[in-house]
Amino acid sequence: MERRNLLAAALGLAPWALALGQDFPSRPVRLVVGFPPGGGTDLVARPLAQGAQVALGQSITVDNRGGANGSVGLEIVARSAPDGYTLGHVNSSVVVTNPLLYRNHSVNVARDLVPICTISDSAVVLAIPADLPARDLRELVALAKSKPGALHFGSGGLGSVDHLSFEVLRKQTGVDFLHVPYRGGGPALNDMLGGRVQLMISSYGMYKGQVDAGKLRIVAILGRTRHPTLPDVPTAIEQGWPDLVVTSWQGVVAPANTSVAILDRLEAAYRQAAADPVTAKLLEALGFFPIFRGRRDAQRLLREDTAKWASIISELNIRLD
Repeated sequence: MERRNLLAAALGLAPWALALGQDFPSRPVRLVVGFPPGGGTDLVARPLAQGAQVALGQSITVDNRGGANGSVGLEIVARSAPDGYTLGHVNSSVVVTNPLLYRNHSVNVARDLVPICTISDSAVVLAIPADLPARDLRELVALAKSKPGALHFGSGGLGSVDHLSFEVLRKQTGVDFLHVPYRGGGPALNDMLGGRVQLMISSYGMYKGQVDAGKLRIVAILGRTRHPTLPDVPTAIEQGWPDLVVTSWQGVVAPANTSVAILDRLEAAYRQAAADPVTAKLLEALGFFPIFRGRRDAQRLLREDTAKWASIISELNIRLD
């Protein structure tokens, strides 16, 4: 005990904090997912949690707390004790764009949370009905310019990542597609299948089933590389738009002031889970890039994405409160 106290003093920690890090975890960990079960964020959170709990030697229980595009769950995590027993699995819209869009957002991400890691990047794609006469992005842009106002873009709502991605597309291509916001990506997809909107942007996993069924076509990947499950679909960069890149990712966060020892333990557990080839293949099959970033790189990505989207949102003058 005396040696522990001396070590804690040398590290500038209270003795109990060092003991907590050494003993962690001694009980199950709660992972808050701010979206309903079965959605894209939940589908990534669960297999990674299963892998991490093996590394930790304690169960990780997924707690779905949907509401306000993930903000309800984020507030639960931010207000929890910084002891490692309540974590949040988030996507980038929850910790990057939501705080920029809502003036009275209840969580200050930089102050209230600390990243543990990122788990995956989304393959953000541009989807159209299979019967639309455009095989790629070049042909889609040409078609839209030949029929001004005829093509409608469906999004999951004002300020959603797909809406913001659309604004990037509109700016880069110079085509003024008509934006039709919906109350979620599901209703927008249903209307695209029904012929009422002609293009959407989201993670590939949202469209995979309809692509496989021959009802939708992916005409561009809005990332820097092609996706393994879409080897024949070129990026927008390859098609002549070098700045048409949209990033979206998922990761794990903890309350601010969580001890370094606990963060190290959690980062190592998730790193081990992400290294499992079966999990990596599952994420690829769901339309994600299984890319792991530790705390330092995750923090850098969070800062860079916040600066990027802040500029776009300011230019568009979008506020949702």
